[in-house]
Amino acid sequence: MKQLLSALALLLCVSTSAQAATFLSASGSPANIVTDYSDAGLISFDLDMANFIPTVLNYEITAADIGSPLINNSISFNALVRNLTGTGLDYLSVSLNSASFDAIGTVTRQFGGSFTINTSNNGQNALISFSSPEFLDIFIGAPLAGAGEIDWSIKTAGFNAGDRLSITIAVPEPETYAMLLAGLALIAGAVRLRR
Repeated sequence: MKQLLSALALLLCVSTSAQAATFLSASGSPANIVTDYSDAGLISFDLDMANFIPTVLNYEITAADIGSPLINNSISFNALVRNLTGTGLDYLSVSLNSASFDAIGTVTRQFGGSFTINTSNNGQNALISFSSPEFLDIFIGAPLAGAGEIDWSIKTAGFNAGDRLSITIAVPEPETYAMLLAGLALIAGAVRLRR
């Protein structure tokens, strides 16, 4: 009888799937629809953007997401952002509130074309700048496991089970980034003068 109970307990443990970062809520415009696909060690979602109001996705970190040598103190991250506005995107910002990106993976544009990714605030913010406006889908990482696509990763070192993580997807106003670029140009000029 003990062997049977032990076997059933082992089977229950093996067949129970690991918990993942738990999607709690999304805030911003109700017209922007979020569908979560997260799994153990992975935060994954689709965001249908009907307007450019920033969307904040809130997650709770679970024990399966932290400290495991298998996931190297990081959570994989990918997203499919659908631009349903009819207006081309020049920029897309991905920001973390209490974590930073461990590695920046790929970005794939529906319309093709080049882009740059700049991180700031110790890796908490990633700004994707498109060389020409993007009117359709943007794949951050590998949400559909496309050839050559690589997920991004979020550092979990220092997290405990139950901690909260928020991810903000926003379309920044061009004026904001024009001022940022002007400021960076001034800093670069000052560094050159010092040399």
